[in-house]
Amino acid sequence: MSALLPIINHLIQQNPEHQQALAAFAGKRLRIDMSGFRFQGQIDGQGFLACCEGEPDTEIRFRSSAIPKILQGRQPGVGDISLSGDLMLGMSLLPIFGALRYDANQDLNRLFGESAGADIGIRAAQIGETVRKIGLSLAEQIGEFSREPESPVIDQETLLAWLEEVDKLRDDVARLNARLDRLERDIWID
Repeated sequence: MSALLPIINHLIQQNPEHQQALAAFAGKRLRIDMSGFRFQGQIDGQGFLACCEGEPDTEIRFRSSAIPKILQGRQPGVGDISLSGDLMLGMSLLPIFGALRYDANQDLNRLFGESAGADIGIRAAQIGETVRKIGLSLAEQIGEFSREPESPVIDQETLLAWLEEVDKLRDDVARLNARLDRLERDIWID
């Protein structure tokens, strides 16, 4: 059994309108290949995928160019996806699988209860938004810095040499602090 089938079935369960649409294709077998993650299943009467053997009726293959677009919430283009086998079946199933969305709040509510799940979901969203803002700010600052004529853009070799010097300075400061501590103890002992 493919390890991805339970995950896909969980997504299907969270999207009941798409589960009903899939149920209309009961008995059809499909294979989905997403950049090396491959699973095959047969659609059952409830709209879930069950493990199956043999040739699929249709295969939907997402090329590697589709994955970044999907992760960014954008639609893959025609060149990002290929279909084989029953093309009409593949073209019918593609928008259904493409519309499946994960609802983390639903799982949080189930695990921790509605109140705690909602609180965790809100805090996670706030943390995610803060991290996103920090990342955008850093990218903007780096972009502005690199556009200034007097700010040289350093290469990796220069950066590594600078980091090595910082490490040496940190070690020197640590040794100096240790000597000062010994000197201070010696003064208090005498």
